[in-house]
Amino acid sequence: MRYPEKYFCGPGLSRYPSNLLERGLKLFNDKIAIKAPITGETGIDGVLLDFNCGLRLQIPEGNWHVRIGVDDVTFFDADVERVTLISMEKFYIEWEIALWLDGEPIFYHQFDPRGARVHFVFAQPPIGDNIAMLPYAEEFRRAFDCEVTCKVPDAFTAIVENYFPTLKLSKALPDDAYACYYLAGWMNLPIATPADMRSMTMESFCRAILNTPKIRQPSKVIYTPTEPRKIMEPYVCIGVQASYNPKCWLSTGGWDCVVDHLKAMGYRVLCIDRDRRCSNYGMTVEMPAGAEDFSGSYDLIDRINQLAYADFFIGLSSGLSWLAWAVDVPVVMISGITEYWYEFASAYRVSNQTVCHGCFNSLAVDCLKIYDCPKYHGTDRVYECSKQISARQVIDAIDQLIADRRLIPSRERSCL
Repeated sequence: MRYPEKYFCGPGLSRYPSNLLERGLKLFNDKIAIKAPITGETGIDGVLLDFNCGLRLQIPEGNWHVRIGVDDVTFFDADVERVTLISMEKFYIEWEIALWLDGEPIFYHQFDPRGARVHFVFAQPPIGDNIAMLPYAEEFRRAFDCEVTCKVPDAFTAIVENYFPTLKLSKALPDDAYACYYLAGWMNLPIATPADMRSMTMESFCRAILNTPKIRQPSKVIYTPTEPRKIMEPYVCIGVQASYNPKCWLSTGGWDCVVDHLKAMGYRVLCIDRDRRCSNYGMTVEMPAGAEDFSGSYDLIDRINQLAYADFFIGLSSGLSWLAWAVDVPVVMISGITEYWYEFASAYRVSNQTVCHGCFNSLAVDCLKIYDCPKYHGTDRVYECSKQISARQVIDAIDQLIADRRLIPSRERSCL
């Protein structure tokens, strides 16, 4: 029997405007959350409990009193019957649930995933976000010694199978799932995470969603190649496109200068973007004329095999940069829209901090307007964070990387 749903939230969410919470709840219910009945048995007839998309507690007819909280923090405390209680909070909380029937204590449960089945939904497609988050699912499995299943974007199926063999793939929520968490880089969505992703490093997204002292910083998982090297000459991979053109390097002729510099040192330059030409936000970004066209709809394992044997990768605040990082290839990252601390620390980061920059990480900026140059839209300073990064800055970073790594960019090396 289905009962009416009643939502509740704790003091942490109550400080947010109700329309923001309602918008987030509608987003989850309509587009993100897996629809599934409550199946967790409690041993009490008619009372069901699970933690799939927040706490869900079904209370049948009767003289029931329910108290839900964490330690000394109370989320819900009332007499109820014939209702399904659902928390607004969808992130990790060590819930405590106590029930009374006719004034007598009858049930108590404290959230504990040890030995249970926990399902993770990687809820958005960006490559970088998912690469940064996947190790946390494995760390959760290790920390709680539980069975972990994952629903991942199709592009990541082979990644999980090859590099995270202890994680089981499942598009559906398992019938015996004790808890389910929705992992993504949530912006301005407080029901999904206790902190806006723009205020933390990408490697910390899951640490916020799975806010538990048992979860430590996971070890880096290296995506090793699955095939032998095919290109014998020394080469460098580049990615000049991102999910939105405002994230790209918009310095006129900048990529051409960089490609010329690399080729003069004896490198082949492979452009591994999905498209050789992309237009959005009123601008077009295309592969530099001097680069070799390796664009196309390759799967991620193919891109791993291309990146693994490159001397280094030059890209943006984008998924390919994260894929190169996962492959353990040095990365030169060109980005004006994000702050220097947002992506992985090992990147040879190139930005111009003497001009307006980093709006992506500003909570004062409307997250829906981030890519439309919120400060200088319609002026001659539009996208100056990217346009004012010079080719010399990028070339200096490349030269520093080559010196640090003691690389030998010469065609003679192909015979080694």
